[in-house]
Amino acid sequence: MTIKFYNREKELNILEKVKKPYLAVIYGRRRIGKTALALNFTKNKEHIYFFVNPKKSEALLLQEFAAELGKKFRILAIMPKNWDEFFELLFKYEGIVIFDEFQRFVEINKEVPFILQKYWDTKEKKPTIIITGSVVGTVKKLFIEAASPLFKRAEILIHLKELGINTVFRILSDLNIKNLEEKFKFYLLFGGVPYYYNLLFKYKIKNVNSAIKQLVLDEFAPLKNEVEEVIIEAFKREYSTYLSILYAIAEGKTKLEEIASVAGIKVTSLFYYLNDLSNLLGLIEKQRGLKRKSFYEIKDKFHNFWLRFVYKYAGIESKKLLCSKILKNINTFFGWSFELCIRENFPKIFKNYEKISKYYGYYRKNKKREIFDVDIVALNEKTKEILLGECKWQSKVNASKIAKELAEKSQYVQWHNKERKESFAIFAKSFSKKIDEFEGRKVYCFDLKDLERVLNKKK
Repeated sequence: MTIKFYNREKELNILEKVKKPYLAVIYGRRRIGKTALALNFTKNKEHIYFFVNPKKSEALLLQEFAAELGKKFRILAIMPKNWDEFFELLFKYEGIVIFDEFQRFVEINKEVPFILQKYWDTKEKKPTIIITGSVVGTVKKLFIEAASPLFKRAEILIHLKELGINTVFRILSDLNIKNLEEKFKFYLLFGGVPYYYNLLFKYKIKNVNSAIKQLVLDEFAPLKNEVEEVIIEAFKREYSTYLSILYAIAEGKTKLEEIASVAGIKVTSLFYYLNDLSNLLGLIEKQRGLKRKSFYEIKDKFHNFWLRFVYKYAGIESKKLLCSKILKNINTFFGWSFELCIRENFPKIFKNYEKISKYYGYYRKNKKREIFDVDIVALNEKTKEILLGECKWQSKVNASKIAKELAEKSQYVQWHNKERKESFAIFAKSFSKKIDEFEGRKVYCFDLKDLERVLNKKK
């Protein structure tokens, strides 16, 4: 039993309204709900489901697929000798066909995409085919790049992304989790990945501490090896290097030299690995700072948590000790995740800024170079407006103190300094006292209740 299906109305509508038969591709990171979307669409419709399992031999997979096809045709024994014969039979079926994790055919038999292309291009009678894939880069190579066999064959391309925070809060409310701070903590831990919330439902979990203990730390916890499994599946023998790179980024290493040092590789070799993590799996994202070299950031909140704690403290065998260490230091992680959450949702809070980023800079003090950062710098090039924001995962925050710190930093943020209009935004769990102005600048103070209200607004 699973939780109900949430908030994929636009995707379902596209699949429903396009005239059949068509070829559709649903791609996105692991656990994001691609299979659930395809199966929800085919509910009460004539369909066949095929899971492309790379751990099975090609002969066994062909036999398994043929057996499923035989059930639909009510023929006891269909025995195609190869994939060409299988697709010849498949194209006599006029229902909907789902190939789950289709990109794995690249490992099993590289000819399969070309065979599918041949039948799709030459047969008038054909099924509607829905293909899902979680190795984003491979899916793009198969369907989006000009040299690929299936280029421009898909009438529908759906890049499935995380659920929004407002949808996550609806899920949590349906799971009878009412406390607002607890809702934020769940989102800061799991982001908008549906699979994790389904686990809350199955394990009857009501708070984040229980989620960490039961879903991550227990002997048979479903998320105990979550990130490691993803990396091993994708990169096989080299997985330890990729994990080391991810760990360095999770720990806040922003310079390429620092990342390479932690991973034990040359800086010149690093781009190859970063490209895989970014373009193949979509696990990291290159952020372009304001007047600064780019830096990398892990996109997935839970992956960051897992790397910071499970991977980092893998040598601690005592579950009790590990749990104690995590709970003692988790607010540092929540602080990072809260900042990421605000940046991701910033356009919903302030609609008139086109560029939003974290800012790293430096200034000279007593002939020494002092480094500083600003959690959020938002720019409007047309109006020369700049907003500097600070995110504090703390209660009873002193807004005046934070505004003063932002004012001090602002003079070192180099962007139209003499003509710009400045304002500040402070985001926190709660404030000792909110303010709306500091030294002639507008100040916006958002506590968790304010954020819930703003983020739940309909567009």
